[in-house]
Amino acid sequence: MKTFKIERVAQQEFEEAAAWYEHEEIGLGFEFIEEVDRVLARIETHEKFVTAPLVVLDDGVVRREFVWRFPYVVIFVETEVMRRVIMIRRGNVHPARWKSRV
Repeated sequence: MKTFKIERVAQQEFEEAAAWYEHEEIGLGFEFIEEVDRVLARIETHEKFVTAPLVVLDDGVVRREFVWRFPYVVIFVETEVMRRVIMIRRGNVHPARWKSRV
């Protein structure tokens, strides 16, 4: 299994979004956390992704996974030995925002 890491900035985005959803409706923040956790678990444990990468790098690829029920994506860098989550944001994020984190 590959090493799995969530960058601090991505974790912070996740926590802020969960707090916002919880503020909007009690319980919704927890539902958001459950859905993102499901995506993160899939990224950590799934053996092989067949979706097209967003970008091919010299030593890996950048991929995204959609969060069910919420307009969010989890963007991660995958190499031979690691999967590193670099962003957890709304799906309409401009590519320049995540490209600066690669």
